[in-house]
Amino acid sequence: MTRREHPCDIPEATVLRLPLYLEKLKLLQGIGVEDVSSRQLAESLDLKASQLRHDFHYFGGFSKPGRPYRVQTVVAALEKIIGVDQQVPTAIVGAGHLGQALANYPGLPAQGFPIKGIFDINPKLQGLLIRGQPVRDVDELEPVCRRERIKIGVITVPAGSAQAIADRLIAAGVMGILNFAPTELKVPDEVALRHERLTVGFMALSFKVKCGDLVPAQRGHAPAGAEQSRTE
Repeated sequence: MTRREHPCDIPEATVLRLPLYLEKLKLLQGIGVEDVSSRQLAESLDLKASQLRHDFHYFGGFSKPGRPYRVQTVVAALEKIIGVDQQVPTAIVGAGHLGQALANYPGLPAQGFPIKGIFDINPKLQGLLIRGQPVRDVDELEPVCRRERIKIGVITVPAGSAQAIADRLIAAGVMGILNFAPTELKVPDEVALRHERLTVGFMALSFKVKCGDLVPAQRGHAPAGAEQSRTE
């Protein structure tokens, strides 16, 4: 069987690059670009053309060897592959600062993820309107998810409540969970789960910054005052 017969048997790294390709191609489409080579597209994303072609090969390649990609064709294909050729109803559980920020982000509905439910246990937040959606009591979670056919649930609650919320989302038919709570969740194999750790990103960036600070010293460029301290 060919790779195209197993559209979900794709390396995670490739899956994470697909939205980058789609985003860049949509930008090109928006400014009227009709064709783009693998080299041009890859370089615009700081990738190797061979890597891009390898990723696209999982889905048939999108063009003949030596020929450029038709932007409109690849955009349509990637939208279908990723699953955003149709709306993906999304719910957010936890309407604190992070939950509200996500609910307010216009990029989600623009990219096919309309927010159809926002929930919180705090009575002071219930009734608050965020981009036309009221914050509801968590007691309404299951009926709203079923009625709106929610496919993705976003968890922004404290760690101690996250697993229970995940269980309820799954019981209500949600098949994908994006977890911002600082804890690992357990879900059935058929449910897609992604953990987002904002602080991990900050710490990784801090490591890079620290390494950057060390480079001048490693090259023999001592920090100001160091030379004086060695000669005293």
